[in-house]
Amino acid sequence: MRSEVCKGLEFLGVKFDEQKNQVRGEEAVISADDSKVKVVVIPTDEELMIATDTMNLL
Repeated sequence: MRSEVCKGLEFLGVKFDEQKNQVRGEEAVISADDSKVKVVVIPTDEELMIATDTMNLL
């Protein structure tokens, strides 16, 4: 999915690295070393955020 999101953004300077994209569950730079734009993966826990926000509203 990440590669699909980055596809077509080469005109902006994005160079995607499929090898670096193999990371799961940790923060990492997945753009190529010579990319003009840094592409970063930042893991999130959406379910925890929804639960926390709901509790704050109650």
